[in-house]
Amino acid sequence: MAFLPNTLPENTGLAFRGETAWPPAQLTERQAQTLLSAPNRCGRPNHDVLRRRLAVVDAAPAESWQIDFPAHLTDQEAALYEKPFARLAGSWRNPYTQPDLRRALARLSRYFAMPADADTPDWLWVEDEMLPDASLVVVARDDDFTHGILSSTAFAAWYQGYRTALPPERLIESFPFPWPVATPLGQLTRAQQDLRSEVVRAVRGGNQEQVDALLATAYGWPAGLEADDFVARLLACSRGR
Repeated sequence: MAFLPNTLPENTGLAFRGETAWPPAQLTERQAQTLLSAPNRCGRPNHDVLRRRLAVVDAAPAESWQIDFPAHLTDQEAALYEKPFARLAGSWRNPYTQPDLRRALARLSRYFAMPADADTPDWLWVEDEMLPDASLVVVARDDDFTHGILSSTAFAAWYQGYRTALPPERLIESFPFPWPVATPLGQLTRAQQDLRSEVVRAVRGGNQEQVDALLATAYGWPAGLEADDFVARLLACSRGR
Protein backbone atom coordinates (compact mmCIF):
# COMPACT_ATOMS: atom_id res chain seq x y z
CA MET A 1 0.00 0.00 0.00
CA ALA A 2 1.15 3.53 -0.77
CA PHE A 3 0.67 4.87 2.75
CA LEU A 4 1.90 3.00 5.81
CA PRO A 5 0.36 3.88 9.18
CA ASN A 6 2.50 5.26 11.96
CA THR A 7 2.61 4.05 15.54
CA LEU A 8 -0.04 5.89 17.54
CA PRO A 9 1.20 7.58 20.74
CA GLU A 10 -1.78 6.14 22.63
CA ASN A 11 -0.51 2.62 21.80
CA THR A 12 3.09 3.14 22.88
CA GLY A 13 4.27 0.22 25.00
CA LEU A 14 1.34 -1.97 23.99
CA ALA A 15 3.15 -4.53 21.85
CA PHE A 16 6.61 -6.08 21.98
CA ARG A 17 8.68 -8.73 20.28
CA GLY A 18 9.81 -11.33 22.81
CA GLU A 19 13.41 -11.73 23.95
CA THR A 20 16.12 -13.35 21.86
CA ALA A 21 17.32 -16.60 23.40
CA TRP A 22 20.67 -16.48 25.22
CA PRO A 23 22.18 -19.93 24.54
CA PRO A 24 24.43 -20.21 27.64
CA ALA A 25 21.40 -19.73 29.90
CA GLN A 26 19.09 -22.21 28.15
CA LEU A 27 18.19 -25.35 30.10
CA THR A 28 16.50 -28.64 29.37
CA GLU A 29 13.77 -29.76 31.74
CA ARG A 30 16.19 -32.17 33.40
CA GLN A 31 18.88 -29.51 33.83
CA ALA A 32 16.34 -27.10 35.28
CA GLN A 33 15.06 -29.64 37.80
CA THR A 34 18.63 -30.42 38.87
CA LEU A 35 19.33 -26.75 39.52
CA LEU A 36 16.00 -26.22 41.24
CA SER A 37 16.77 -28.97 43.72
CA ALA A 38 20.37 -27.85 44.35
CA PRO A 39 20.85 -26.07 47.73
CA ASN A 40 22.75 -22.84 48.33
CA ARG A 41 24.74 -22.10 51.45
CA CYS A 42 22.92 -18.78 51.76
CA GLY A 43 19.62 -20.65 52.02
CA ARG A 44 18.04 -19.00 48.99
CA PRO A 45 16.32 -21.30 46.44
CA ASN A 46 17.52 -21.39 42.85
CA HIS A 47 13.91 -20.85 41.81
CA ASP A 48 14.75 -17.15 42.29
CA VAL A 49 17.00 -17.19 39.23
CA LEU A 50 15.30 -19.71 36.93
CA ARG A 51 12.38 -18.89 34.69
CA ARG A 52 10.14 -20.73 32.28
CA ARG A 53 10.20 -19.55 28.68
CA LEU A 54 7.68 -19.83 25.86
CA ALA A 55 8.55 -20.02 22.16
CA VAL A 56 6.93 -21.20 18.95
CA VAL A 57 8.65 -24.12 17.24
CA ASP A 58 7.19 -25.58 14.04
CA ALA A 59 4.02 -23.55 14.60
CA ALA A 60 3.43 -25.08 18.05
CA PRO A 61 4.02 -23.62 21.55
CA ALA A 62 7.21 -24.94 23.14
CA GLU A 63 8.20 -24.39 26.77
CA SER A 64 11.72 -24.44 28.15
CA TRP A 65 13.75 -23.01 31.05
CA GLN A 66 16.49 -20.46 31.32
CA ILE A 67 18.76 -19.07 34.02
CA ASP A 68 17.47 -15.56 34.56
CA PHE A 69 19.19 -13.46 37.21
CA PRO A 70 17.29 -10.29 38.16
CA ALA A 71 19.10 -7.28 36.75
CA HIS A 72 19.27 -5.47 40.10
CA LEU A 73 21.57 -8.07 41.68
CA THR A 74 25.22 -7.30 42.31
CA ASP A 75 27.95 -9.76 41.34
CA GLN A 76 28.22 -10.80 44.98
CA GLU A 77 24.47 -11.39 45.27
CA ALA A 78 24.35 -13.37 42.01
CA ALA A 79 27.22 -15.59 43.19
CA LEU A 80 25.08 -16.71 46.15
CA TYR A 81 23.13 -18.86 43.67
CA GLU A 82 26.06 -21.17 43.31
CA LYS A 83 25.32 -23.66 40.55
CA PRO A 84 23.43 -21.30 38.20
CA PHE A 85 26.20 -18.72 38.64
CA ALA A 86 28.89 -21.33 37.97
CA ARG A 87 27.06 -22.62 34.90
CA LEU A 88 27.31 -19.14 33.37
CA ALA A 89 30.99 -18.91 34.37
CA GLY A 90 30.31 -15.66 36.22
CA SER A 91 28.93 -13.87 33.12
CA TRP A 92 25.41 -13.85 34.50
CA ARG A 93 23.92 -10.69 32.94
CA ASN A 94 21.68 -11.60 30.00
CA PRO A 95 22.65 -9.36 27.04
CA TYR A 96 19.22 -9.84 25.43
CA THR A 97 17.08 -8.71 28.34
CA GLN A 98 14.41 -6.18 27.31
CA PRO A 99 13.69 -4.00 30.35
CA ASP A 100 10.65 -2.28 28.78
CA LEU A 101 9.03 -5.63 27.96
CA ARG A 102 9.69 -7.00 31.42
CA ARG A 103 8.36 -3.90 33.17
CA ALA A 104 5.19 -4.01 31.08
CA LEU A 105 4.56 -7.69 31.79
CA ALA A 106 5.40 -7.39 35.50
CA ARG A 107 2.22 -5.35 36.01
CA LEU A 108 -0.04 -8.06 34.57
CA SER A 109 -1.67 -11.25 35.80
CA ARG A 110 -1.43 -12.67 32.27
CA TYR A 111 -0.76 -11.47 28.73
CA PHE A 112 -1.51 -12.66 25.22
CA ALA A 113 0.79 -13.44 22.34
CA MET A 114 0.93 -14.94 18.88
CA PRO A 115 3.63 -16.25 16.54
CA ALA A 116 5.51 -13.31 15.07
CA ASP A 117 5.36 -14.85 11.60
CA ALA A 118 1.68 -15.83 11.70
CA ASP A 119 -0.25 -15.41 8.45
CA THR A 120 -3.34 -14.44 10.44
CA PRO A 121 -3.69 -13.33 14.08
CA ASP A 122 -3.69 -16.40 16.32
CA TRP A 123 -3.63 -15.31 19.96
CA LEU A 124 -3.05 -17.41 23.06
CA TRP A 125 -3.16 -16.41 26.71
CA VAL A 126 0.14 -16.82 28.55
CA GLU A 127 0.81 -17.03 32.30
CA ASP A 128 2.49 -13.92 33.69
CA GLU A 129 5.52 -15.88 34.94
CA MET A 130 6.36 -17.12 31.43
CA LEU A 131 9.04 -15.19 29.52
CA PRO A 132 8.22 -14.78 25.79
CA ASP A 133 10.75 -15.71 23.14
CA ALA A 134 11.51 -13.60 20.05
CA SER A 135 9.38 -15.99 18.00
CA LEU A 136 6.35 -14.32 19.65
CA VAL A 137 4.81 -10.90 19.47
CA VAL A 138 3.29 -9.93 22.82
CA VAL A 139 0.46 -7.60 23.81
CA ALA A 140 1.02 -6.23 27.30
CA ARG A 141 -2.62 -6.31 28.39
CA ASP A 142 -4.56 -8.82 30.49
CA ASP A 143 -8.15 -7.77 29.72
CA ASP A 144 -10.70 -9.54 27.53
CA PHE A 145 -11.71 -6.30 25.81
CA THR A 146 -8.32 -5.69 24.20
CA HIS A 147 -8.03 -9.39 23.39
CA GLY A 148 -11.46 -9.28 21.75
CA ILE A 149 -10.61 -6.25 19.61
CA LEU A 150 -7.38 -7.85 18.40
CA SER A 151 -9.25 -11.09 17.67
CA SER A 152 -11.84 -9.27 15.55
CA THR A 153 -12.39 -9.37 11.81
CA ALA A 154 -11.40 -5.69 11.68
CA PHE A 155 -7.95 -6.34 13.15
CA ALA A 156 -7.50 -9.44 10.99
CA ALA A 157 -8.13 -7.28 7.90
CA TRP A 158 -5.67 -4.66 9.17
CA TYR A 159 -3.09 -7.36 9.87
CA GLN A 160 -3.50 -8.95 6.45
CA GLY A 161 -3.35 -5.58 4.75
CA TYR A 162 0.01 -4.54 6.21
CA ARG A 163 1.75 -7.68 7.47
CA THR A 164 4.24 -7.81 4.60
CA ALA A 165 5.21 -4.16 5.09
CA LEU A 166 5.32 -3.76 8.88
CA PRO A 167 6.61 -5.85 11.79
CA PRO A 168 3.74 -7.27 13.86
CA GLU A 169 4.42 -5.13 16.93
CA ARG A 170 4.16 -1.97 14.80
CA LEU A 171 1.01 -3.34 13.17
CA ILE A 172 -0.56 -3.50 16.61
CA GLU A 173 0.72 -0.13 17.80
CA SER A 174 -0.56 1.59 14.64
CA PHE A 175 -4.02 0.04 14.96
CA PRO A 176 -6.68 2.61 15.95
CA PHE A 177 -8.76 1.10 18.74
CA PRO A 178 -12.26 2.55 19.19
CA TRP A 179 -10.75 4.50 22.10
CA PRO A 180 -7.27 4.28 23.69
CA VAL A 181 -7.00 0.92 25.43
CA ALA A 182 -5.38 2.47 28.50
CA THR A 183 -8.33 4.80 29.14
CA PRO A 184 -9.48 4.29 32.76
CA LEU A 185 -13.01 2.92 33.02
CA GLY A 186 -14.12 6.02 34.89
CA GLN A 187 -13.14 8.19 31.92
CA LEU A 188 -15.24 6.26 29.40
CA THR A 189 -18.71 7.50 28.55
CA ARG A 190 -21.63 5.40 29.73
CA ALA A 191 -22.17 4.18 26.17
CA GLN A 192 -18.50 3.16 25.91
CA GLN A 193 -18.66 1.35 29.23
CA ASP A 194 -21.75 -0.55 28.10
CA LEU A 195 -20.13 -1.48 24.77
CA ARG A 196 -16.98 -2.60 26.52
CA SER A 197 -18.97 -4.84 28.85
CA GLU A 198 -20.89 -6.33 25.92
CA VAL A 199 -17.67 -7.03 24.02
CA VAL A 200 -16.22 -8.78 27.07
CA ARG A 201 -19.34 -10.96 27.43
CA ALA A 202 -19.23 -11.83 23.72
CA VAL A 203 -15.54 -12.70 23.90
CA ARG A 204 -16.02 -14.92 26.94
CA GLY A 205 -18.96 -16.59 25.23
CA GLY A 206 -16.95 -17.22 22.06
CA ASN A 207 -19.41 -15.24 19.91
CA GLN A 208 -17.20 -13.80 17.17
CA GLU A 209 -20.08 -12.39 15.10
CA GLN A 210 -21.30 -10.42 18.08
CA VAL A 211 -17.79 -9.12 18.79
CA ASP A 212 -17.56 -7.87 15.20
CA ALA A 213 -21.02 -6.27 15.35
CA LEU A 214 -20.25 -4.54 18.65
CA LEU A 215 -16.94 -3.29 17.30
CA ALA A 216 -18.70 -1.79 14.28
CA THR A 217 -21.05 -0.01 16.67
CA ALA A 218 -18.10 1.30 18.70
CA TYR A 219 -16.60 2.85 15.56
CA GLY A 220 -19.96 4.04 14.27
CA TRP A 221 -19.74 1.86 11.16
CA PRO A 222 -22.29 -0.40 9.49
CA ALA A 223 -22.03 -4.11 10.27
CA GLY A 224 -20.76 -6.65 7.75
CA LEU A 225 -18.01 -4.62 6.10
CA GLU A 226 -15.62 -6.31 3.70
CA ALA A 227 -11.91 -6.53 4.50
CA ASP A 228 -10.93 -3.69 2.15
CA ASP A 229 -13.56 -1.44 3.72
CA PHE A 230 -12.23 -2.22 7.18
CA VAL A 231 -8.68 -1.34 6.16
CA ALA A 232 -9.69 1.89 4.44
CA ARG A 233 -11.77 3.06 7.40
CA LEU A 234 -9.14 2.05 9.95
CA LEU A 235 -6.43 3.81 7.96
CA ALA A 236 -8.48 6.99 7.84
CA CYS A 237 -9.05 6.71 11.59
CA SER A 238 -5.34 6.15 12.22
CA ARG A 239 -4.32 9.11 10.07
CA GLY A 240 -6.88 11.28 11.83
CA ARG A 241 -5.25 10.61 15.16
